[in-house]
Amino acid sequence: MSLPAKLQQNFTPQEINFLAEQEPITILPRYTMNGTQLISGRLPNLKALSRKTTPLWLSVLLKNQDKCNIVIPDWLTTEYLKSKYAEELNNPTHFSKLPWHWLPISKKLLDAASDDFIDPPHEIRSLIQDIREVRLVKARKGIRELNEVYIQLDGLSLMEINEIRPFIVTVMDQLRKVHDSVKERGDSANTGQYEEDE
Repeated sequence: MSLPAKLQQNFTPQEINFLAEQEPITILPRYTMNGTQLISGRLPNLKALSRKTTPLWLSVLLKNQDKCNIVIPDWLTTEYLKSKYAEELNNPTHFSKLPWHWLPISKKLLDAASDDFIDPPHEIRSLIQDIREVRLVKARKGIRELNEVYIQLDGLSLMEINEIRPFIVTVMDQLRKVHDSVKERGDSANTGQYEEDE
């Protein structure tokens, strides 16, 4: 299937979610199950009440079937997210370090395993939204300082980069055209000056 040129430059949200579903998550199985071979690799044997790391998609699938509990990652606690929120507010020019797929992973886990969270899920959702909004404002401010050659996106996640990519690419292309036209004018002005000197 052929996509329009506009859509070929970005991932769709579904593609980003698919990539995030490959991230490893620790589970606590409720049953013992044999592993199985898949195209992407071997799924491990699961032993009841023994922690195992599985891809997010399998963790959610087993959770939905009541066959496991999900061990929530350390970065999905109110304490950690509050510290990241404070870090975002205190550092207006840099983004705090969060996992590459922090947005889709947190959404999947909050939707599928809200009962496995130690902290209240509504607080986690609220903090995630607060962090996301602060980072979006910072990204928009950073766009004002773009030049035709370089943009610093350290600390942004794939989803965040994907959201601002179309605008940034367009702005950088326009800046490059302006830069090239100014350079051409400067070169032609210098050439005319040399001819007059002769």
